[in-house]
Amino acid sequence: MTERLALTRTGVRTAAVALVVVLLAAVHIRRPATFCLLRATTGVPCPFCGGTTAAVDLGRGRMSAAVAASPLAVAMLFGWPVVEVVRRPGWWRQGRVRVALVLGVLAVAEVWQLHRFGLIRG
Repeated sequence: MTERLALTRTGVRTAAVALVVVLLAAVHIRRPATFCLLRATTGVPCPFCGGTTAAVDLGRGRMSAAVAASPLAVAMLFGWPVVEVVRRPGWWRQGRVRVALVLGVLAVAEVWQLHRFGLIRG
């Protein structure tokens, strides 16, 4: 893939993320208590809980509230547009390292959500 195409895709993705967060912030619909099936059925949040809230907060310009709701969602919203243009280190090609890193990030995000919802104290 050419560098120019990657940069074009990055621009399109950035615009798409910006559009989604602004639209989410502008739309005033009554949402259910949660979209998360795990939290709705068990009361336990998943690592992605707070993602919609974080996107709405970003659209309203409240970065600290967005990070408090879901640091993982904020990182994903900022990271997705640039995924093609970021150089990955050599160790990234090793499948086990990638899996361990993803599982580690998900574990940290889950602990964050458990703390956020008061299921663990810290």
